[in-house]
Amino acid sequence: MSFIGKYYGKTDAKNRVFLPALFRKLLSQTCPDAQLQLVVRKDIFEKCLVIYPMEQWEGEVAKLRSGLNRFDSVKQMVYRKMVSDAVYVTPDNSGRILLPKQMLDSVGISEGVLFVGMEQTIEIWASESENGAETIFMSDEDFAESIRKMMSE
Repeated sequence: MSFIGKYYGKTDAKNRVFLPALFRKLLSQTCPDAQLQLVVRKDIFEKCLVIYPMEQWEGEVAKLRSGLNRFDSVKQMVYRKMVSDAVYVTPDNSGRILLPKQMLDSVGISEGVLFVGMEQTIEIWASESENGAETIFMSDEDFAESIRKMMSE
């Protein structure tokens, strides 16, 4: 499954947001006969939320869990933080997901959102804030220079 592209949306009064139709279609292909379940958590480095399809979430948690040591309190706290800040969400029949208000507030989302496909996950950004759509992407010039350097290494 590969989520790509960017799509705009809005939250409603109950903190629900429609997943973009193309993303819903891709997600339904992974779970056609059962109730689709996703995981949402705040991004570790950026001011956005990340939607994980269940298979992707389980893979990420398994990688983290494989490095755990019950006698290392820092590793235990990292794992605890990773899983305790996540929530399960299930799209309704209309394709909306309910996002906890606390999560929305933590990334500055009040109404407008920007969905960004990041291949294995989907990011949700505040489209109206200064940390939103206007600043999350680099300029075309910076992109051209950076990708030139990356691809020539």
